[in-house]
Amino acid sequence: MIITFDKQTHTYAVNGDIAHISVTELLAKHGLSPNYDGVDKATLTDAAEYGKTIHKDIENFVSGVVYEPITPAGEEFAEWARTNLDCAVAEQMLAYEYAKDLVIAGTCDLLGYLKDGTPIMGDHKTTTSLNKESVSWQVSLLDYMARKLGKETVNDRPLNWKGAAKFYCWHYDKKTQEMSVVEIERVPDGEIEKLLEAEFKGERYMRPLLVIDAETALRAEKVEAQLIALKRQEEAAMAEARALREVLCAAFEAQGINSWTSPNGLIKVSYVPATTSFQVDGTKLRREQPALFEKYAKCVQKKAYVRVYDRAGGDEQ
Repeated sequence: MIITFDKQTHTYAVNGDIAHISVTELLAKHGLSPNYDGVDKATLTDAAEYGKTIHKDIENFVSGVVYEPITPAGEEFAEWARTNLDCAVAEQMLAYEYAKDLVIAGTCDLLGYLKDGTPIMGDHKTTTSLNKESVSWQVSLLDYMARKLGKETVNDRPLNWKGAAKFYCWHYDKKTQEMSVVEIERVPDGEIEKLLEAEFKGERYMRPLLVIDAETALRAEKVEAQLIALKRQEEAAMAEARALREVLCAAFEAQGINSWTSPNGLIKVSYVPATTSFQVDGTKLRREQPALFEKYAKCVQKKAYVRVYDRAGGDEQ
């Protein structure tokens, strides 16, 4: 099987024929991935370019190319991989013919084996917040497709993938320049097949429904929508407040004043001089000194809870 991807048209071809739909398009079509319609084009373009640079860093490392990572994320992944990864393939293109009129194609960021022999599959994300549900569908579908290929050779590379025991997401926060390794839950094969069947029939995939009374469902939606709106207002206000605090701080320093009360007496502002503090990098400590980390690690039990996502932006609340 020969799979190609046209970067200009964003389409896959399988053995010379255009695939009917990509994994990304399929999930978006059925509401299983974030909707970025409300995000301005410049922000999306910047995020896409940043993501491409990181992907190239990681692809070079996994492929054994001698290079110097040009992103902090690439360096962090390389450190993680040297400690945990035995062998892997990056940017593996996959395709699956569900039916004659439904050929799906996509690209898996990474599949391979940990040093203990555990088969894994994963994806790299550079979004501000991580939508685990979306990533779960993405890697679960790609893993399903890879298993369906059996022993077929893809682009002259024998695949013979029997399935991942674990899914991972390497999430890079552009603001903090830090990477977190997140284990992702699997979507059952039965749900994957329901999605494919719905697409084949021209229907919309229906998720398993939670049995809950109508009044509670409507109240939950109303309250959470109010919280989302308030959070957006808070974020906008905080952005303006941060800028004004910079102005106030500069005035305090220039005039040697330590406190100030606003004209109407509504707020009092105090000047806090710069200080230096130290923090423990838990991720690095666990990676480089696991025995020491375990000695001082504290086990904390968390009760079960639910996550709420803003369907418009894909952000977790």
